[in-house]
Amino acid sequence: MNCNTLITSDIVQEFKPSWAHLKIKELRRRFVALFYFCRMKQKNTDHLSNSGFISKSCIVLEGGGLRGAFTAGVLEYLLESNIDFDRVIGTSAGACVGASYVSGQRGRNWKVNVEYPSDKRYMGLRHLLSKGSYFNMDFIFNDIPNSLVPFNERSFYNNSAEFDVVTTSLKSGKSVVFTRNDFQRVSLNRALVASSSIPLMAKPVKIDNELYFDGGVSDSIPVKYALKKHSRAVVVLTRPRGYRKEELSGKFLYELAFRKHPEFLKTLLNRNEEYNKTLAFCDQMEREGRLYIIAPSEEYSINRTEKNIKKREALYNHGYSLMREQVDNLRSFLSL
Repeated sequence: MNCNTLITSDIVQEFKPSWAHLKIKELRRRFVALFYFCRMKQKNTDHLSNSGFISKSCIVLEGGGLRGAFTAGVLEYLLESNIDFDRVIGTSAGACVGASYVSGQRGRNWKVNVEYPSDKRYMGLRHLLSKGSYFNMDFIFNDIPNSLVPFNERSFYNNSAEFDVVTTSLKSGKSVVFTRNDFQRVSLNRALVASSSIPLMAKPVKIDNELYFDGGVSDSIPVKYALKKHSRAVVVLTRPRGYRKEELSGKFLYELAFRKHPEFLKTLLNRNEEYNKTLAFCDQMEREGRLYIIAPSEEYSINRTEKNIKKREALYNHGYSLMREQVDNLRSFLSL
């Protein structure tokens, strides 16, 4: 819409000058006023075509270590079906598989999340003892994306979708979201490492002189963040419906390790309560039609460091099949 369509005949008449009698200064003043009027009218009408939450789609991806194989299967079917979202929000493993979805790389998540965890270089106690991380971050975030299963960074950035990575500040204990704008100064890869650094199982990651841990500590399922930006959202969980998180075991270890970071420790110890509140909120929003939730069946449950490739394969295939079964319902939800 251009300015000409915004100016009514009355306004044109108001600004129509008697050119012979006007001084240059007055002419300039009137044209400036007309210009700003057009700009203001444009801003006031932008919402009619661009704003609205409903016209934009959003998907939220929960973390969960190798339980992300389920999310990988869901996203693979979405890729094959050419179903895209305007915003992808991921926590930990959810952000990692989400990056390959945004880059449009079919089959990549299968290799990274189902096949490669069987490689001795991927994870294990020896990595925790030698490098301070159970998951070998250098192998997962350097060797794999740069050479073994190359990540198409150009394709990622050519995709116009917003991509938000959730982390947790060691200083404040609160969630911090890194967005596309941040990736100009903080690499996407570093944000993903921070979002995937599980307390006691990995070292914190420094970004802008601040330390960050796994986003799941503060916001495992960032649906409230999503619903502040969109009226509705799709959510992919990695736990079955009805699951509720129990209190953190081995509290004394966390109290010892993070005694100098009281806010972070508080968030850690209260994580189960906040997580369960979020699940209750998800249930409520689903009933109100604001969320479309995709969750695995309990029979396919695995732990976040699952070593059995057959179980990872089954979970991935379950996510793929479940999304195939629900794709018509999902399309209907997105078209509302």
